[in-house]
Amino acid sequence: MLHPRVPRSLLRTERTEHDALPLDVVEGALPPDLAGHLYVASPAGTASSGHDRTTVVVGDGMVCRFDLGPTGVTLTTRLVESHDFVADALTAADPKLAPFRFANAGMVRIGLLGSRNFSNTALTPMPFPGEPTRMLVTYDAGRPVEIDAESLAFATPVGRRDEWDAEALPDAAFPTVLSPAHPAFDPVTGELFTLDYGRGVLSFAGTVPFVALLAELPRHVLLAADRMATVFGVDRAFRWLLRRLRAAELGVDLRAEDVIARFVPSLVPDSFTDLVRWDGQGALERFRLVLPRGDELHIRQSVHQVAVTREHVVILETGFKIGVQSAFNNPLPDTDFFERLARWGLTRPQLPYTAFYVVPRASLDQPTLPPAANGLPRVECRRVRVPLEADHFLADYDDAGGRITLHVGHAPATDLSEWIRPYDVSAYDGRPIDQDLYGMLAVGAMDVGRFGRYVIDAARGEVVSSQTLTDEQTCWAIALYAGQGINTPAALPERIEQLYWCTEGVFPELLTEFVKDLYVDYEHRLVPVETILAMGATGRPSVVHRIDTKAMTFADSFALPDGVMAGSLQFVPRGAGPTDGYLIGTMYTDSRTELWIFDAADLAQGPIAKLASPAWKIGFSLHTAWLPSIAARTASYHVSARDELAGPIRHLGPDLAARFEAELYPRFD
Repeated sequence: MLHPRVPRSLLRTERTEHDALPLDVVEGALPPDLAGHLYVASPAGTASSGHDRTTVVVGDGMVCRFDLGPTGVTLTTRLVESHDFVADALTAADPKLAPFRFANAGMVRIGLLGSRNFSNTALTPMPFPGEPTRMLVTYDAGRPVEIDAESLAFATPVGRRDEWDAEALPDAAFPTVLSPAHPAFDPVTGELFTLDYGRGVLSFAGTVPFVALLAELPRHVLLAADRMATVFGVDRAFRWLLRRLRAAELGVDLRAEDVIARFVPSLVPDSFTDLVRWDGQGALERFRLVLPRGDELHIRQSVHQVAVTREHVVILETGFKIGVQSAFNNPLPDTDFFERLARWGLTRPQLPYTAFYVVPRASLDQPTLPPAANGLPRVECRRVRVPLEADHFLADYDDAGGRITLHVGHAPATDLSEWIRPYDVSAYDGRPIDQDLYGMLAVGAMDVGRFGRYVIDAARGEVVSSQTLTDEQTCWAIALYAGQGINTPAALPERIEQLYWCTEGVFPELLTEFVKDLYVDYEHRLVPVETILAMGATGRPSVVHRIDTKAMTFADSFALPDGVMAGSLQFVPRGAGPTDGYLIGTMYTDSRTELWIFDAADLAQGPIAKLASPAWKIGFSLHTAWLPSIAARTASYHVSARDELAGPIRHLGPDLAARFEAELYPRFD
């Protein structure tokens, strides 16, 4: 029997909104100096939840604010009701607008109106001088949006629709925009830095004719193909062939996007990478990034995070894959055969290294290169490559002498872009995966994680020192981070001395045969595959670590009880030191989600308080922020819904235009 069991509260989410809901202290006691406001972002299903099967990351953003105090903690929650959120709700509820409804397709939700920007991943405080701290909510496939930090109400997108270039569906009302979920805000200069990029992959719209063609085939033909695949092992043979080709080192890149680009170039949009700078009030500034030889920068996978130092902007090309395979769900409800073949034909392992791109901030004010073809100023960046994939990193603000220190959480052979499908089977015993886990990220790690510290020479684009740290028992599936001054209005830390990370551990139910086969030949392997496949009865614990970043040692750790998994983490200060405060995080038991409070200087003693409520049911949560005080938004910056949408909507018929005119535009303008 596989053990430990994944806590089912991880997948139980309700869209109910709460106002000052008191949380019960179910264990321990609240500390006497607890203060401030903790924010947590989470996906919370869609307007058609329960009808479309999909991954847990596809869901409207739910922002949870915990108002912290020594005598109690209350919870207020709001869905991020953006322009496309309201369009989704209107079309889902009205049969007359059925042709314009959105539908889930793997990692995206698309329709004739375009694609959804879920605003469900991360939060970025923006302490512009002279006004209350403003708050961004972000997503990796959409513009950042602003909410009111006090009411949690949606305020505005950042940047007009025509200030962003689309990855796909550029003419739709809601184009697909790729922008990292972690922009970087510098409180010293009052500047926000993010990215607008296009990977040149097959447009999501390009999959529609393929799916429509399959849907026209007679039902008995589809069912016959499905039965033949099962009886004769067609898809298993296909998997075996592709695995052999990938392992043969024949110099053949099996990326579907590259094949399409070569033979059907008209289907592939241009690739571009633009650094975006914003002052909170005016228009976005964009800069086309180029490499030292003059080639424009092209992102192969995705960009999840940007960091800022005193003199540089650092961009992480993450291990998270975005490609055609991410847009596949189950196009034909009667059979999984075509989806299985498409999945194996289009899916590849994530790249086994991390690329950082370093941009001097001074070059943004005085570009010296000729402008790009579209008139954008071109600025040079340096590419720095280190072994091992990564999804998150932090940077010291101090970069004296052009030396930049990066703190990296490596999750090797741990693929966050794969999720559990109904036809998946366990890598341990070959049995079907429990249906409760359908849609959960397949984060069954195929190697142990590592923490990295790298010092790079920005001018030369070279690593001048590197250290990694790991532990075979406690470093599986490195996930989310926290630390002093991170995701708060405070000045960015000159040097990050102590850093908190959680690991998700090994929950054998989450390792599918598909993911095992993708990474069985992983090149940087530390733990043998045989050892991983022997973990089915024991797993590995989910752990909260504190890393001493100078000594690169585990300074403090707490292993969660069997069957409990760590979630979002946030450092809440009480004094001036890097451990003088509390570490607060969402934790998942089998029966419920809880909020745990640790003494940040003594994780090993365990949580000093646990809080919960029967009414609070939010599962898979992501990133956090903390504000010492809150007030209503006073900024005048606003992007008009009518100005953005009236043109694209006008061409889609009078019924839709009338509903937008009556219900959507008045809500925002």
